[in-house]
Amino acid sequence: MSAWNDVLSLTEDMLTAAHAGDFDRVTELNAERIALMHRPIVTDADGALVLARLVECDRAVVALVASARRFAGERLRQARLAQAGAGTYLGVAFAR
Repeated sequence: MSAWNDVLSLTEDMLTAAHAGDFDRVTELNAERIALMHRPIVTDADGALVLARLVECDRAVVALVASARRFAGERLRQARLAQAGAGTYLGVAFAR
């Protein structure tokens, strides 16, 4: 069950990094996790608990990343509106 425990550990680290807003680290850890999951993994009877925790952590990471993406998109939209407003005020057209 060691391989699934390693995947779970990486997923928990991803969740910690996502909570901290370190999405570059989330990406790095995910690449490591994908590499592990592409290897053959033997699952035993105890694997269900580890897999359940893995799915739980993964869903939390996905939710945090989606929330951060929405926040970044809104900030970009606001910045573009402010830039367009400043351009109109100053009579300057900013390229998008």
